Amino acid sequence: MGRRRLDKDGPMRLERLPGIHHDSACIVLSGTESSFIIDSGTSWYQTNLVERLKPHLEGRPKVEAILLSHRHYDNCGAAPHLAEAFEAKICIHQDAVAPLAGGDLFTTWASRYDSDMPAFTAVGFNDGDQFDLGDAIVEVLHTPGHTLDSCSFLIAEKSAVICGDLVPSAQHPARADFPTGNLVQMKASLEKIKALDPELIVCGRGEAIIGKNLCSIVLERHIESVQQRIEAEGNLPKGWPKPAETCHWLTPEPPWESE
Repeated sequence: MGRRRLDKDGPMRLERLPGIHHDSACIVLSGTESSFIIDSGTSWYQTNLVERLKPHLEGRPKVEAILLSHRHYDNCGAAPHLAEAFEAKICIHQDAVAPLAGGDLFTTWASRYDSDMPAFTAVGFNDGDQFDLGDAIVEVLHTPGHTLDSCSFLIAEKSAVICGDLVPSAQHPARADFPTGNLVQMKASLEKIKALDPELIVCGRGEAIIGKNLCSIVLERHIESVQQRIEAEGNLPKGWPKPAETCHWLTPEPPWESE
């Protein structure tokens, strides 16, 4: 899905820009009073991303902040460039503030991309913190597992959850074998999202999952996958290929069917 609009009931918009190459998707949220950008991708295409974002923000309220779902380089490497371009602050879960300030190459996984992690100052948020769009509220959901600091973003007015790499796509479960990752926490986080009974899940990589029934089916499948890995002490199911070091999801074998 290149673009998802949620403006049937008012001026609020949610638009998803697919990432280039290794980059995560970039999400634009704009309401009557403010706008926010969720995730930025690597620094490799940051100039291009600014130009891609401008048409989506034309005539919309000022970007107040770049909200980051977690500390990985492919999700936040371009955050300083976007913050400068749009004169916005950067926000991420409190547990990631210090590693990002120090330009940590290890837990951000930047070293695996043969890239430098730009050191930058971010404002820390926590579970339950809120950002006001004017006609909707964006609530932070701490959903660790992929990393210790991983967060999702709930827009209750639209029954929508932006999941980052907790749900990279409907067909690809997330990895927890990165620094600070944890399968038990990941299962609890997926169950937390499922309990919200969302109508829309915006994935970190793949197309959006639309409809309560489909969201429930996909989340249950991801939960079962994590439980299977927990029981196998972190090992992949037989026949699943080992992922590349720079890949943030797993590829089931046989492939999971699209619903």
